[in-house]
Amino acid sequence: MRIIKLVIVALLLLSAACSNEPQEKAITLVNAAAVDADLLERVRVFAERELHVPVRAVENSKLVGRKNFQALEKAARRVKSDADVTLIVLSGFNEESKHLAVFPKSGIAVINTQPLYTDDEETFARRVERQVMRAAAFVFELPPTPDPFCVTRDYRSLDDLDRMGRNFSPPWQSRFADEAAKRGLLLLNSGGHKEKTQPQ
Repeated sequence: MRIIKLVIVALLLLSAACSNEPQEKAITLVNAAAVDADLLERVRVFAERELHVPVRAVENSKLVGRKNFQALEKAARRVKSDADVTLIVLSGFNEESKHLAVFPKSGIAVINTQPLYTDDEETFARRVERQVMRAAAFVFELPPTPDPFCVTRDYRSLDDLDRMGRNFSPPWQSRFADEAAKRGLLLLNSGGHKEKTQPQ
């Protein structure tokens, strides 16, 4: 009986110690009831693979119900931690046609999934993936590229959005990596392992 109590106490102390460890710096996707869990994880994996930096995903019901981009950005500032280099919030505004708002000063971007929605699940997923990539670039203040295949290029319609690539052109990937390193993000190699790099 005493051994069981000791094991329980040891486990409690271990879990307390683990919870106090600081989180690693990452780009954080925050789902404000905009997509289901499967799509959130798909987008997280895609973004981490394409951005080559840690990307985590969390649910946050406290951010649901905000009326516009500015109100949501203000609320997101209150939940953003030092480990969140960027918060990319997935939400939905029925009255708003704009797809993405970016707030570089606070390191927050808000994706409006409502106007992106379609019954075609694959098309919808790819639209969200593109917006996450755009958000990551624009929060780091990279400009749109003239490259017609880069995900950061300007577009005029959903059909145009659907035709663009879902990743960065090589020069923009390099610029993103430099900006990520400046902000303390550990770059991941192609196998998903962390690499220490110095900002250039």
